[in-house]
Amino acid sequence: MKKITVETIIKVQFLNPDPQTGRTEFYFGSLAAIFEVFTEDEVGCKLNTLWAAKIDHQHPKVTPKCIVSKQFLYRKKQKTAK
Repeated sequence: MKKITVETIIKVQFLNPDPQTGRTEFYFGSLAAIFEVFTEDEVGCKLNTLWAAKIDHQHPKVTPKCIVSKQFLYRKKQKTAK
């Protein structure tokens, strides 16, 4: 049996690339963390709107500027030191 842990991360995919980096995808540990990097205007909605959307793996939130979705992050469990 494989020893894997599964966590959830938040993916924000912008419809237009970031002018400085050219990136369209950004990953966060929480919905609130999105607004530490981007403004409400850049995301196209407020934090309360994302909370109310009850985003899950099959139901992303689509705004005029981006798509906010939950993704799985798979990790191999590390061996503990003896």
